[in-house]
Amino acid sequence: MLFDVTKHAWSGEILDELGLSSEQLARPVASGEIAGFVAPAIARELGLSERVAVVPGGHDQPCAGLGAGAIAPGSAMYATGTVECITPAFERPVFTEALFQGNLCTYDHVVPGLYATVAFSLTGGNLLKWFRDQWSRSEVREAQATGANAYDLILAQLPAEPSSLLVLPYFTPSGTPYFEPSPMGAILGLTLGTTRAEVLRALLEGVAFEMRLNLDLMERSGIGIRDLVAVGGGARNPRWTQLKADVLGKPIRQAAVTEAGCLGAAMLACAAQTGEALTSLVGRWVKMGETVEPIPDHAEYYQERYAAYQGLYPTLRGMQ
Repeated sequence: MLFDVTKHAWSGEILDELGLSSEQLARPVASGEIAGFVAPAIARELGLSERVAVVPGGHDQPCAGLGAGAIAPGSAMYATGTVECITPAFERPVFTEALFQGNLCTYDHVVPGLYATVAFSLTGGNLLKWFRDQWSRSEVREAQATGANAYDLILAQLPAEPSSLLVLPYFTPSGTPYFEPSPMGAILGLTLGTTRAEVLRALLEGVAFEMRLNLDLMERSGIGIRDLVAVGGGARNPRWTQLKADVLGKPIRQAAVTEAGCLGAAMLACAAQTGEALTSLVGRWVKMGETVEPIPDHAEYYQERYAAYQGLYPTLRGMQ
């Protein structure tokens, strides 16, 4: 928080207010630059060359954005893991009241000349884990007996059609845009006819709606996103990816390498050592799978449901 992202240096104004000097802090080095080399004695002890470069990586989400090739304005990386994150890349720093109120920061991307922000749901994939632990003992037993993936068995039951339920996915503190610290998850619309599979779909819809809130907030601040690149463990499941595309109303490309953060860090190291431009490395190293387009009827339905979702948190917060 002491860093000036427009000057790419420690903020003299903030340091002066705190009675600190830049000499008391680490030397800022851009991602993908050589910061130094491993000391010869340590390199010999480890059996390494004496010219092993030390290269800064970056925050995991921008690294994943690079590894997914989502570094052009209008594109964003969409990571599905324990936490769900969307990380766009843009060319100029954006500081709007909407981003400020939505707890969305602007900071340097790992790609020189670009900026990033991170929208995230702390519940994210944790919600699917909760469903597995509390509602899916038969699938867990089958996975243990056969060696199959329990999540694949669960998601295979995902209904093809949108649910009639509405979920506020704050089963943990929320993340952006509200930073609600108290878990207050809700499942609305339950009837005696509601099935377990419908609840599963509604839970995943709720997380996707939450990410749509963040996309709309970015859009109002001038950070338009046309398409998303899916990475992380959840990107491997086409049913889940289709659900997200339908809720968000945007196409989602699937990265061939879903562990994109590791790939992005490797790109930064390679660029530092060889001098090859990151854009060139993206062209050579990043491969894409299929693109999942929103199903028009589903996208229209979710557009209507989204209006209700926008009022869900403000209404339930008033009941606590």
